[in-house]
Amino acid sequence: MIKNSITYPDLLEDFTNRSIPVDVPGFYDHPNFIQVEEKNASYLSNYAKFVDYRPREQTYDEYVKDVVPMIAKIFHKKIIEHGSLKVDTSLVGLISKTLEKMNIWNYVVKGSMTLDFPVESQIDKRHFWSLDHDGFKTAHVWLVVPPFYVVDVAFLLHPFSETELKYVAPFVCADANQIIKAEIEDVISEGYCSHLQKINVPRSDYFAVISPQTEKFINVFPARGVLSSTTKIKYIPVSVSAPDVSFEQMTTIRFQGQTAFELYENVIKGLVEKY
Repeated sequence: MIKNSITYPDLLEDFTNRSIPVDVPGFYDHPNFIQVEEKNASYLSNYAKFVDYRPREQTYDEYVKDVVPMIAKIFHKKIIEHGSLKVDTSLVGLISKTLEKMNIWNYVVKGSMTLDFPVESQIDKRHFWSLDHDGFKTAHVWLVVPPFYVVDVAFLLHPFSETELKYVAPFVCADANQIIKAEIEDVISEGYCSHLQKINVPRSDYFAVISPQTEKFINVFPARGVLSSTTKIKYIPVSVSAPDVSFEQMTTIRFQGQTAFELYENVIKGLVEKY
C-alpha cells in the first residue's frame, strides 16, 4: 500500500526508474506500469497520487473548470436517457477515458457515500456502504479530476424518492477541499457493525478484522465533504480503479447507438475545441 508520506518527487523518481513515461494522462496502461501492477496490486494508487500531486498551471485549472462541468452534464443527460444503467466502474471509466482524450488528468474512485439531508426535510441519513457481510461491494463510483476532487455523474442511478430528489443536485462537480473524518458507520454496513458488536469485537478493531487495507487507504485518500443543493454528502474512497481496455474498445455501453468514443468524436470533441 502506498505510504501517506509519499511526495510528488518520490512518485516521479519511481516512475522514471521504471521507465514509465508520465507526460500524458492514462499512463497506467503503459506496459511497464502494467508489469509492476501485476506484482503489486495496489500500484494504481501511485498513479492516483501522481494525479493529485501533479503541479498544475492556472490556465489548466481554468480549462478543467470550464470543460468538466459541461462533459458531466452531457454524460448525465445520456445516462438518464439510457434508463437501464447502474453504478459501476465501467460506466465511470467511459467518462475517465473521455477526459483523458482531452488531456485532462483524472482517476476513478470506488467508495462509500453518506447523505445527510437538511433538518427541515425530515429525511433520515442515507448510507451507501462498501463493506458488508459479503465483503467488498461497489457502493458508489466517482472521479477525481483536480482541481475537482469529486465529479459524480452516476449519483442519480441510485434509487431515491421524489422527496429526497428535492434536496440534491442531479450531478456533482466540486472542489471538495473540505477533508473530513470517515466514520466506521460510513463504510461498514449497520448490520455488519451490529454483528461485530455482538461478538465483542472492539469498535477500534472493526477495520482490522474486516479489511485492514481499507483503513490504510482512507488515511492516504481521505474522505471529502460536498454540499449538493442543501444536502451534505460525504464521499469516502476505499479503492481506485482504471479501465483495462482502450477507449475505442469500450463498446458494451452505448448511448442511442453510439459508444462513448463515438460520442466524443461526433459531439464532445467539437464542443471543447474552442477551449
